[in-house]
Amino acid sequence: MKTDSHQVDFNKPISFTDDICADGICCFMSIPRNQSHLGMWKAFLKRRNASYGVKLLYTGTQAKDIVYNPCRCLEFYLKEVTTESGAALRVILRCGIFTKGRRPYTCKAFPDKTDSFMHDVPAPCVYNEYLAHENYVQLKYTHVFRLFYAIKDDRRLLGMIFPGYTAEETREKLNQCKEVVKISAVWNEKPSEYFLLEVPKTKTVLYISDAHPKIEGVKHAYDLWQGHIEGWLEKHYGSKWQANLADAMNKENTVKRIK
Repeated sequence: MKTDSHQVDFNKPISFTDDICADGICCFMSIPRNQSHLGMWKAFLKRRNASYGVKLLYTGTQAKDIVYNPCRCLEFYLKEVTTESGAALRVILRCGIFTKGRRPYTCKAFPDKTDSFMHDVPAPCVYNEYLAHENYVQLKYTHVFRLFYAIKDDRRLLGMIFPGYTAEETREKLNQCKEVVKISAVWNEKPSEYFLLEVPKTKTVLYISDAHPKIEGVKHAYDLWQGHIEGWLEKHYGSKWQANLADAMNKENTVKRIK
């Protein structure tokens, strides 16, 4: 295995799969402030590679960008795959500390455990919304948003995220990948350059539960999270929010009848 002075220890096996850890997106979006869910463990846990410069970027036309930082326990790896259009990069997300049987209870049972930090939030999971039909997303947000993994162009980080490759080789792979865009940004630190790799819309990542089910459509989402959605619609459409909601539901019913 190729290494350089900034390469991590890869003595432990890494099992690559064709999907993304279903909890990985939540490890960006739903960690409590100061990561209090780790409790007494926090003092003993070392930072995993994602914390050195991987972020999740939420963006959309005429929408304010939102940047999510990862849980300090999150491991982030790149995997090269062959597609019909050539070589492509995929992301593998893993909890670097806890196995499925020993993770913090708020992660292990997220979001269904009654005392977990997200259980009482009457709103859908952002990733489930990312996979929802465009009609629902445009109604609620007035735009279709996109999610990107933002990978800082940092030698230390790049030397840790692509097993078998040095930092320079990883940078070259990212620069050559057609799916990757490079940007300059300032996110709570000094100006840096980031490689952007879009989060795939794959059903294998979708977390389905009573609290965060798959979004079947506008009416389905409204019935589940009425107050939350009404708040968004009133913010965007003012006194006309009910008319916009009714119109979206009518269009949805028309499409279903046609099918």
